[in-house]
Amino acid sequence: MEEDAALNVTGQIQRLQIGNNNNQDEDEDALLEDAINLAAAEKDELEAAAAAKNDEANNSEDCLHGFDTLPEDHVCGAFIESFIHNFFAGSESSNSLLDGFDNGYEATKIKYAEVWNDADNLDGFVNVYEATRRKYAEVWNDADKMQLVVDFFVCNGTKKILFDGHSDRDCYDAIFASFLEQVIAVNIQKTQASHDWGKIAEVKCDEHTLVSFFRKRIPCKCLDESYKEVKSITKMGLCHNLSCSLPDRTAERSKMLSCTRCRRANYCSRECQKAAWPLHKQNCGIRTGRLDELLSRQIEEK
Repeated sequence: MEEDAALNVTGQIQRLQIGNNNNQDEDEDALLEDAINLAAAEKDELEAAAAAKNDEANNSEDCLHGFDTLPEDHVCGAFIESFIHNFFAGSESSNSLLDGFDNGYEATKIKYAEVWNDADNLDGFVNVYEATRRKYAEVWNDADKMQLVVDFFVCNGTKKILFDGHSDRDCYDAIFASFLEQVIAVNIQKTQASHDWGKIAEVKCDEHTLVSFFRKRIPCKCLDESYKEVKSITKMGLCHNLSCSLPDRTAERSKMLSCTRCRRANYCSRECQKAAWPLHKQNCGIRTGRLDELLSRQIEEK
């Protein structure tokens, strides 16, 4: 009897072990199937993402980034030609707008270097303004037409970033657009006291600022991926001391000091601010007066 009982117990234990082994095998098979399904789902997601990215790239090629193509005889098209020609002298022989832009840059980049290197010395821009406003007064005095020109430079710069990579050439489109936006605010709408040349020159200090400038001004999402690539780059500012010893006179923007009077000039240090004061004070008072006048007028209108 005892032997029979022992055999029964042993048989039960063996059956339990076999059942457990079968359950384990079933669990392993289920886990393997789940893993295979998960891998297949991940593959599908990756392929879908790649396809979407490819579609986005193709769409970007066709996208105008908020710019409406101008008719051939539109005054804004002629204005853009004239604006670029007057800024980059020496492009008379070029028939193409963009070729003229590039050829003019190569021919005169040394002559006009101080325009882009000195935030307080952008008289070259004022000269271009004066030279073109006589013939194209209807553009300079019309906010809608001027905005079309801004949109052209924004579109042009966006395309260069997307298809040519980030380069110094993109900066000119951003600087032109920034300058003309301030023309609208200062000269047409009179919502800004004076041109902030430092803000204009600032767009060329780093890729983060450059890509962000264009991205904020286009209605599409074409620059979202480009922005992700550069958003970790520290934003830099331009020191207004022309004798600043820093490379390219640039410093981390968040740590710079600003002139409390005109709110336009920025400096990398107190030493640079003191060194620049003899030159800066010539314009500081004028800017401050214009700012006070604008603020007073806005308060009266309220």
